[in-house]
Amino acid sequence: MENQDSYQFVVVGISHWNAPLDVREKYSISQEHQQEIYSTAKENGVEYLFVLSTCNRTQFFARVEDIDTLIEFFIKMTGTDEEMFHRYAFVRRGHEAVDHLFELCMGLDSMILGDLQIVHQVKASVKAAGKLDLIDFYMHRLMQFVLQCYKNVVTDTEINSGPASIAHAAVLYVKERIPDLSNKNMLLFGMGDIGETTLKNLYENYKTGPITIINRTRAKADKLALRMNNLRVSDISDLGEEVKKADIVIVATGAQHATLKADHLNGNNRPKVLLDLSIPRNIDVTIGDMADVDLVEMDALSAIQDSTLSMRKKNIPKVRTIINLHRYEFYDWLKMRELSPVIMNLRNKLHGIRETEVQQQQFRLSAEELQKADVLSKSVVNKIVNQTIEYLKSRYRTDEEIVDIVKGMFQLQDPKKIH
Repeated sequence: MENQDSYQFVVVGISHWNAPLDVREKYSISQEHQQEIYSTAKENGVEYLFVLSTCNRTQFFARVEDIDTLIEFFIKMTGTDEEMFHRYAFVRRGHEAVDHLFELCMGLDSMILGDLQIVHQVKASVKAAGKLDLIDFYMHRLMQFVLQCYKNVVTDTEINSGPASIAHAAVLYVKERIPDLSNKNMLLFGMGDIGETTLKNLYENYKTGPITIINRTRAKADKLALRMNNLRVSDISDLGEEVKKADIVIVATGAQHATLKADHLNGNNRPKVLLDLSIPRNIDVTIGDMADVDLVEMDALSAIQDSTLSMRKKNIPKVRTIINLHRYEFYDWLKMRELSPVIMNLRNKLHGIRETEVQQQQFRLSAEELQKADVLSKSVVNKIVNQTIEYLKSRYRTDEEIVDIVKGMFQLQDPKKIH
């Protein structure tokens, strides 16, 4: 196994905290592009990596020797430039990177506090990267601690209780502007997760009028229509006519460009609420300048709060306590792992001395006596080794100099020189 003492855990990227929507969409990475990144990472000097790209962030989590190499790869793969990176991006390394991953997966870094959908996206990214041998021992073990932390947060706190999400905020926005939906026409264009969830929330919790779905893959729309009354499916060729008839239009096609364009609203003669629930944006931004059109995008929805979010905020201290417990356990595991070569050398050294001494008695003892001596000496040495190891572990957590003392006392070879 290669020596990874010089490797650092690093995260580079952008998020909704420091990059507005028009910047985040420039960094957006499709699933196809993500696979390209994984397949070219090693040849670009990035050996261990997983990529996270959502509507709120694009980030590379990596184990590297040279951080500049990772930054160059990030800029290259996002098709951006150094000026934009230094203006909007961040770099965190070591413990700060570990802390970031924990807070991200526990919903503290989400645009809507407590939105835990992100942990499933992280798991999927790690799984995809692992198939290409891009996840090393450190990242694999770290994820185990993160996922255990996630289970405890879900079980022991209310950070994700109630319907607080971008989809929930979209519903609140619609209801605030159109209290009575029973006589309004609604159109869902595209079946991205957030868009579909928003539609279902409106349908299940309020009396809605006629609903139409348009999706490039019609079979998927037909499947949803079977589960919902008062819903019909239309062809994408009829998009312009359906948009004109709609009072509420939800767009979530997941495309890398605008799919609802100004031309689709030519001749519009009725007020509309348009929700763009995609990054990159799927609605042409110029539509927002049209008369009788209320265009709302992702960042505006994040500002909408209700009693659910207030309740979630009260759980932040408890979530941080759980995070601290698990991240300190991870650091302890890491520290003990660094100690393991010394422990192995100590065990081998003492048992080597024992075996030499027993072998020197083979001409003085019978075969039966020699076997008994071997068993007895092995038991004695194991007790000495185990007691020494426990003391070494205990002291090493607070005093790393104890390793040098033990190595000098038993004349142990430096584990870094062992191949």
